[in-house]
Amino acid sequence: MKALILMIQFMTRFPIPITVEFTATHFVQGMKWMPLVGMLAALPGALIFFLADTCLSRETAALFSVIMLITVTGGLHLDGIADTADGLFSYRSRERMLEIMRDSTLGTNGVIALVLTIFLKFVLLSQITGQGALFAVIATPILGRTALTWHSACARYARDVRGIGDYVNQMGLSQALAATALSFALLLLLLALFGVSANLVPAVAMLLLLPPIALATGFAQYLKYRLGGITGDTIGASIELAEILSFFIITLVWRYIL
Repeated sequence: MKALILMIQFMTRFPIPITVEFTATHFVQGMKWMPLVGMLAALPGALIFFLADTCLSRETAALFSVIMLITVTGGLHLDGIADTADGLFSYRSRERMLEIMRDSTLGTNGVIALVLTIFLKFVLLSQITGQGALFAVIATPILGRTALTWHSACARYARDVRGIGDYVNQMGLSQALAATALSFALLLLLLALFGVSANLVPAVAMLLLLPPIALATGFAQYLKYRLGGITGDTIGASIELAEILSFFIITLVWRYIL
């Protein structure tokens, strides 16, 4: 339970008045809870979406829910994708790219990545038909944080400094598999609650689950080549990229399969 509380405190802005020591043990154990943390982070956005979609319009609901999802995380992952874009698209040496990513100043590439990420989420969510949009608001944070565990398990930390890298380097396949199992269970439950036919639920859950994992894993391998490993920023970027991909896949699934 301490590991779960730590992950909620670390990954969201929910005010939980419980002090949990930030240790490698709690951090690594908490990784298996990432999909649940994602679902909890999604609930305020889902409520906002439901109310706005009922009273206003689908576009307004999509905009408000995307804003709420950002608010709940404090923009933590958006900062990651912006810094990652600034570093990778600078096309400098490995050491210089890592310096750029650590710099708090936001560059042109970071601004572009930030705007495109928010815009793509809004557009894709607006296009999802029926109850699929509300499902997407809840499911994409689950899938994004599942992808995070694979991104972290597939590569070592790029910087040779103490800190979060010490914890990330202890991540392994067992934590990623545990998170994937939990994510699969949550997706099965959500799909059933949203009225998907029982004979389609397992196949659709796998269809939603595998692409974000493949993306996060492939991204980690690419970063090993470019940077020598992953960083806290690329972990955040993997979440955002996986969520965009998940929105796109849910759009297709709800339109052509369900």
